[in-house]
Amino acid sequence: MKSIIFNRTFLTAATISLLSSSAFAQKSKVVDNIDLVFHNTTGMLQQIHYAPQPLNDHFSGQVFNEYLQQLDGGKRFFLKSDITRFKEFEWQLDDEMRGKMVQFYKVVNTTFKQRVKEAEGIVTELLAQPFHFNTDEYYNDSPKNILYSKSADDLKSRWKNYLKYQVLTYYDDLVEQKKKDTSNHLTDAQLEAKARETVQRIEKRNIENILKLTVDEEAFNLYLNSIINLYDPHSSYFLPVDRREFQEGMSGIYYGIGALLQDQGGKVSIAELMIGGPAWKSGQVEKGDVLVKVQQGGSSEKTDLAGMAMSDVIKLTRGQKGTTVTITFRKNDGSLKDVTIQREALQMEDTFVKSAIINDSTKIGYISFPKFYTNFGDANGRSCAADMALELEKLKAENVDGIVIDIRDNTGGSLGEVINMVGLFIKEGPVVQVKSAVGAPYVSTVKNNNVVYDGPLVVLVNEMSASAAEIFAAAIQDYHRGIVIGAASTYGKGSVQRGFGVGETKNAYSPETMDLGTIHITLQKYYRITGAATQLKGVAPDILLPGIYEPYKMQEKDNPTALKWDTIKPAPFTVSMHSEEVSRTIAAAGDRIEKDSLLLSLRKNIHWLDNRSSMHSLKLEKYRAEKKQLQQTIATIRKQMVTSDSMTVVNTAYAQEDLKGKEQFRTDSNKAWLNSLRKDLFLSEAILVMQTWFRNKIVNS
Repeated sequence: MKSIIFNRTFLTAATISLLSSSAFAQKSKVVDNIDLVFHNTTGMLQQIHYAPQPLNDHFSGQVFNEYLQQLDGGKRFFLKSDITRFKEFEWQLDDEMRGKMVQFYKVVNTTFKQRVKEAEGIVTELLAQPFHFNTDEYYNDSPKNILYSKSADDLKSRWKNYLKYQVLTYYDDLVEQKKKDTSNHLTDAQLEAKARETVQRIEKRNIENILKLTVDEEAFNLYLNSIINLYDPHSSYFLPVDRREFQEGMSGIYYGIGALLQDQGGKVSIAELMIGGPAWKSGQVEKGDVLVKVQQGGSSEKTDLAGMAMSDVIKLTRGQKGTTVTITFRKNDGSLKDVTIQREALQMEDTFVKSAIINDSTKIGYISFPKFYTNFGDANGRSCAADMALELEKLKAENVDGIVIDIRDNTGGSLGEVINMVGLFIKEGPVVQVKSAVGAPYVSTVKNNNVVYDGPLVVLVNEMSASAAEIFAAAIQDYHRGIVIGAASTYGKGSVQRGFGVGETKNAYSPETMDLGTIHITLQKYYRITGAATQLKGVAPDILLPGIYEPYKMQEKDNPTALKWDTIKPAPFTVSMHSEEVSRTIAAAGDRIEKDSLLLSLRKNIHWLDNRSSMHSLKLEKYRAEKKQLQQTIATIRKQMVTSDSMTVVNTAYAQEDLKGKEQFRTDSNKAWLNSLRKDLFLSEAILVMQTWFRNKIVNS
């Protein structure tokens, strides 16, 4: 299973296509000041980055390899002879960073542009002839350890292998569709030709996008970020217009499917689903699903999205309120699925803190907490800590026996909010330590006369719980205030970034500063009150559940340039009065979960996905056998993730009353949310842990 990771290269290219001529004029200021921007940026990295790199030949070699990897990770453009010629720069790039004129990326970019244009001809030539899928050949979708081609013929052979696999994928889809469509009388040869046409459109677009990256501004941007990302994955440089468009694009109201799209190598896929949005409510769309075709409601025609720009795909998914769109998705297992979605206004309320009640043998409160949002001092804004306090009060009014807080997929947010959040459960003491590269750490503390909630508490996490979410989980765990349950570790982002302008004052008579872009630099790291960093290792749960994201390799630890894990001096603190109850419950519940046959089977299937071979047969029968095994495994995992015993999940009395005066779409969204909770396997495990806590409390009372 391939990882769902943002491809920075193609996201940048997609942005370019939307820029006006004035935007290019603004970017040209960077081109006119390449050396200034480069040396200002690399200088700031050395001066203020948390872990500055030694500017020596070793780092120069790392930059050399990283830049070439960013340009040609699949090794389908450069020849070995190109790399040999570039090597005259391999040990000089640290000199460029120290003040020497910037030359390396310009030389490489000139050759790269030539090789990309040559590849365009190779692709056209190879796709003009039919492929036959009856020989034992293999395609490796993990080219990390593949060497550069020694000759043009070797390179052409590599392209043929890659293109044949792409065509095989589409050809098999078309054959499957034909079986379901009695009016389809195309021959196998015609289906193969149609598959080649599809791949031709996709690769043409890929080439166009890559060529956009050879424009001066983008070539420099990619080179500079290749250097910056070696400091750590979260530091980066933004061209002036890229940053401004990113900020401006965060506003506006439109009717759509409620999904963030991303471009991955010419294929538009689902990056994120908006909680409560139309796609999310359908229950049939997942992260990583690739959009293949779009059919507007009332139309019998399907628009093939192969080779289409992402901006055009977005236009097709949007429309008038209440209209429908049917999208054909390619699922992670390779199958195709048609999903009809009714467009709605995208409501941000669905991402705020909200609660429900799980009535089983016990009465347990559940709080969904997707993000650490803050009001930024705006009287009309919202604070997640304040919202959490309100939800806790609602649940206390319902006389719940315990509370589960769900921070799965919570990617963090405001540090101030997480400190206030911990203060809802801890009376007083340190919450988190923040340390710069030099000097003593700053310890953030809370002190309350009364906590909002002091009952049994379980925190549900996964591999995508990051940053502020990890600080919250770590504090609850370190104080023994509650039990953390989830995957082997949370994300592992324990660093703090800040943006700095790269421009300089033009002259002594003009205070105006040129906008030459912005660099986000990692300045500090977070540490738990125990002194352990959350960086890289994240938070290991008290009770371990299978990690469904493990095969995707999306965590901090999967990035080779991530900052290291370390420890500092602990901050003095006193564990909560729940400490003994927490320890007994962890021991009892953990023993049960380790032996649970369903969870053991789920782990086994995830392990199979994680270790699936990167070699794929180009022989039709073998390809289909591989595909069938993949589909069966993923289907089994999906089935296992749905608990067989549906839980009784209802709104609080407050929410039920509030919904009476709301629009229909809010009522529908609420129903879909409750239904999603009722059969959530991991939530049911969290409830069982809570019930174990109750039993241990009764026995030892």
